[in-house]
Amino acid sequence: MIIQENIPLAAYTTFKIGGPARFFCVALNERDLLEAVKFAKGKELPIFILGGGSNILISDDGFSGLVIKVELKGIIYRELDHGAVAVSASAGEIWDDLVGETVSRGLYGLENLSAIPGTVGASPVQNIGAYGVEVSNSIESIKVLDTEQMKIVELSKSDSRFAYRDSVLKCEKGRYIVIGVNFELNKRGKLNTDYKDIREYFSRRNVSEPNISEVRQAIIEIRQNKLPDWRKWGTAGSYFKNPVITADKFKELKNKYPKLPGFPESDGQVKLSLGWILDKVCRAGGMKYGKAQVYEKQALVLVTMPGATATDVVGLSRELIKLVKDKAGIEIEGEVEWVC
Repeated sequence: MIIQENIPLAAYTTFKIGGPARFFCVALNERDLLEAVKFAKGKELPIFILGGGSNILISDDGFSGLVIKVELKGIIYRELDHGAVAVSASAGEIWDDLVGETVSRGLYGLENLSAIPGTVGASPVQNIGAYGVEVSNSIESIKVLDTEQMKIVELSKSDSRFAYRDSVLKCEKGRYIVIGVNFELNKRGKLNTDYKDIREYFSRRNVSEPNISEVRQAIIEIRQNKLPDWRKWGTAGSYFKNPVITADKFKELKNKYPKLPGFPESDGQVKLSLGWILDKVCRAGGMKYGKAQVYEKQALVLVTMPGATATDVVGLSRELIKLVKDKAGIEIEGEVEWVC
């Protein structure tokens, strides 16, 4: 393993912006990870773990510690007694490649999470979710390096404390580095096609009982039509979390905006469609700040043009936070991680 100095990070993120890392290395195996963490501890440096760079915004000043790019590879499939399959995927595997492979094997569980950029290692940190499914639904355990104990341990699903776009990995940032994720997928499963966009997709094609491959293809096409291609645009996908509010607050907003979508939560609260609020209430589509812009097809997404800075993105996000507060009276928070 080689520790490099002053490495520009913009090329390692889908936003395509950000300053240099003071120190930078690539970890290809568990030994590399241990050596990198020991190096950082010896110099009392903060550590940032880099996967696909798809859900982060790096400061224009860069990162003053050690950036470890995790590239551990390997996927193992193991048959279980009850008709399921255990899938162990290393942290450096590309997330959508894993989803595509499990779908091609006819394994149910991850198909609704198709076309999400990033790596396997990042998926449990944010508890990624889309179209009615969260990755935690299929996770059995997570293999991690505990940097406090300097030991490799396994976190169970309950240990992981999954919540909406949250987990213990995110709450105790810096303590755990994901080495691999263990999933349990099913050979016989029920497809989740209740999400409005998916229903409409198959309705237009007169398909009443799609198979798992057709659901994956539907989601890929829906995302392509709705979201910017991260290979062409500077973007981190959805920049904000969908807010969760009380039922009384939802009723108040519904009276004011009758078409406002709301999704009941198990605790009695209601999750809102922030994209709808930004688009229909705030009229934020196309709004600009410097060289950062709200994507016109999906107001929940921020995109950058050549020459954009992290300062532009932060400035735009602050204006949107204020706009939503003024128009709807609710606080919103970012989903994208700020690295400085």
